[in-house]
Amino acid sequence: MNRNLTDSELSQVCEVIAARIGLHFPVERWAILGRNLALAAREFGFQNMNGFIQWLLSSELNKDQIKILASHLTISETYFLREPKVFIALTDFVLPELIKSKKKRDRSIRIWSAGCSTGEEPYSLAIALHKTIPEIKDWNISILATDINSKALDKAATGIYGPWSFRNTPDWLKTRYFHDLGDRRFEIIPEIKNMVTFYPRSLIDDNIFSAIANKMDIIFCRNVLMYFTSDWVNKISQNLFQSLSEDGWFVVSSSELSSHVFPMYTPVNFPGAVLYRKTKKEYIQPFDFSSIEIPEPLSGIALAKEDFPLLSSLPLTGEDLRHLSPKVLAEAGLQLSSAEALAKADFNSSTLQPIQQHQTTPEESYNNKIFAIRLLANQGYLSEALSLCNKAIASEKLAPGFYFMRASILQEMDKTSEAITSLKQGIYIDPDYVMGHFILGNLFIRQGNSKNAKRYFKNVLDLLKGRANDDILPESDGLSVKYIREIIFANMQTHE
Repeated sequence: MNRNLTDSELSQVCEVIAARIGLHFPVERWAILGRNLALAAREFGFQNMNGFIQWLLSSELNKDQIKILASHLTISETYFLREPKVFIALTDFVLPELIKSKKKRDRSIRIWSAGCSTGEEPYSLAIALHKTIPEIKDWNISILATDINSKALDKAATGIYGPWSFRNTPDWLKTRYFHDLGDRRFEIIPEIKNMVTFYPRSLIDDNIFSAIANKMDIIFCRNVLMYFTSDWVNKISQNLFQSLSEDGWFVVSSSELSSHVFPMYTPVNFPGAVLYRKTKKEYIQPFDFSSIEIPEPLSGIALAKEDFPLLSSLPLTGEDLRHLSPKVLAEAGLQLSSAEALAKADFNSSTLQPIQQHQTTPEESYNNKIFAIRLLANQGYLSEALSLCNKAIASEKLAPGFYFMRASILQEMDKTSEAITSLKQGIYIDPDYVMGHFILGNLFIRQGNSKNAKRYFKNVLDLLKGRANDDILPESDGLSVKYIREIIFANMQTHE
């Protein structure tokens, strides 16, 4: 049972999984796939992998069997109020506007948490509604929570969670909305629990979309689409769009934001978060940044230093920039009128200069350049972003962030070898950058270079010594130390 699957077997299994469940497993995730298939084989009653793989490749799985298989293939890595700035945008802008419009009509709000895993997200949404609507008992609230993983839903339905689900959450969450059961277990209060309905469904099931067409006010689908094949992503995105009511809101994670994947939506920018809206209006006024107090030295779009990972996905276009106020641009340290102008910018020219009254600090200058590069890259101006990044490196050769940014752009351009070179240069400057070593290990796995991959994975493990399992690594999109270690161990075992 413990034998490793061959690349040929894994490739065939990936094709079967993609066809029947729609899930996509790139080569760098084959190690985890092999380990999870071994667990699935035991649950299906197979004593050896040979028989299991032969059965899996030749059998037509029924719905129950697909659910069992899916429960071993999907990852339940979530916690309450994940990406808190999304929830701030929700409670401070989206919900008040929705409540105001619904008060005059049916006083109903319908929200869908698609790919809800173990329930932390839909319960977080219920809590956000409870905090925002004073007379919530007078409203008809419907929160639909779906996931392909039935085991995760079983846990969600209990409403009982341990400390891992509360990492990075404020103290009031547990004290106000949970009962302390002792033994480090907390149960969500019935008032919140009863607001959520859990339903086992896959996003490749058209039946669920036909049942809720044009009915949802808000859809959360975070860290879900990344697991599907590109064909399924396109189809699911269209179905999700049709499920939203007019002026409804669509929320994906910061790592999934792309106006190219979701061209039918209008992106709306908030401090530290971007949400999509289904609307026929040509333009939606951005959130009023002037009403938000942001710590100095940066404010407005630029925010504080710790917010910059979230800015990597701002879907602003040249047209969007035209609508941004001079004050907001000033706070971001930029003076420009379009993405095309930014693409041609030279950091030493008058095209891109700070317009604050005070002297720009080196940190502000660095953050403004990173912002400008990300702005271009996320609008598809990859060549221009790369050019601007190279200019930044030429002017600040010892700033590792520019090398890592350049590596990300090169990966998007399918220039893996050049991306590896840039990552190595960045690590030379900052040897302790964990995600740099981790990304390099994955890139070498993709190239079939297991020797170099193991070297960089070992570097990651050394850097993580002494770190708690529940620590969230910077610029990892919420991945924990424990999860990073598991990925590395699985990869190193498979590629021995």
